[in-house]
Amino acid sequence: MTKAQNLLRLNFAAFDKKWFLNYAYTQLREGWVITDWKKEILYFIIDWLSQSDEMKSTTSGSTGTPKTMKLKKEFVVNSAKATNQFFGLKKGDTALLCLPVKYIAGKLMIIRAMEQKMNLYCVEPSLEPSFDEAVIDFAAMTPAQVTSLLETKEGTQLLENIDKLIIGGDAVSSVLENRLQKLKTNVWNSYGMTETITHIALRKVNGKDASPFFKPLPSVSLSLASDECLIIDAPNIGVRQMKTNDIAEIFQDGSFKIKGRKDNVVISGGVKLFPEEIEKKLSGICEHPFYFTGVEDEKLGSKLIIVIETRVEINTNELLELFRTKLDKFEIPKEFILVKEFVRTKTGKVKRVFVF
Repeated sequence: MTKAQNLLRLNFAAFDKKWFLNYAYTQLREGWVITDWKKEILYFIIDWLSQSDEMKSTTSGSTGTPKTMKLKKEFVVNSAKATNQFFGLKKGDTALLCLPVKYIAGKLMIIRAMEQKMNLYCVEPSLEPSFDEAVIDFAAMTPAQVTSLLETKEGTQLLENIDKLIIGGDAVSSVLENRLQKLKTNVWNSYGMTETITHIALRKVNGKDASPFFKPLPSVSLSLASDECLIIDAPNIGVRQMKTNDIAEIFQDGSFKIKGRKDNVVISGGVKLFPEEIEKKLSGICEHPFYFTGVEDEKLGSKLIIVIETRVEINTNELLELFRTKLDKFEIPKEFILVKEFVRTKTGKVKRVFVF
């Protein structure tokens, strides 16, 4: 471990529980660890090493009020091992932690490193994480972090210092996916949630084996409910017939795609519309962040609108004409709403809520 204020390095290849606990308690008691994000890491590892067979994790709150869940450590370890095996990670590899440890994705980076006896390079969670390690074997980031790093040459180089990168926590936009095709880093998009102890499926984003479809990890079985929502069965991580709110399509080879969240589906004039699929069709058309949603309408039941985040004036008539070249007639928004700032969760996810 280093005492540098902007990083914390944990060498799990030579990890000694007794020594670590003494070290951590001393730092916390005497105030050597100044920053809150370091404290969260030490407190989590102390809790993980306790006699309790459960750990707590907070959901992101993207579909409602954040809640705290209890997860059995046995299942957490199984999840970590599945990821390590999938990516061929080995003892002595270097992993990067640049996510908040309050949430499941950050916690699992620590457990993966601990289980595989890797070196864990911890830096402050931010939109543009900074790290100077020459080579990172494995890392996890959000789409927002990757997008921000790609804005600069320095950030792009940092990304290319990573061999294997998983992107999760939110959808990977078509714009971001296109930019990732030029990156030397091997990139995967993950599908999962706190309830499934991070991802249960992955899809390769770039390279020769890139795919638009997710593939479930071994020991994960999928099916569809009567409303087309995905059902996950993964006893190895304590998940049994868990119905999600994600409307999906499963293919014969077991791969699948997410069409959108059930909560987000707009039924307008009897036509079922998937905002996420419409947004993909408009990749590169609008330079400002946007999302589609539905609002109550006396005639249609619900009408489709587009909400755009902007602080400058936009010619919506020009945008509408461009949309007509990309969208089916039912997918064209009935109204444009311009806002200065989206409503977001603490983890940066956009909340698709709009009230006139």
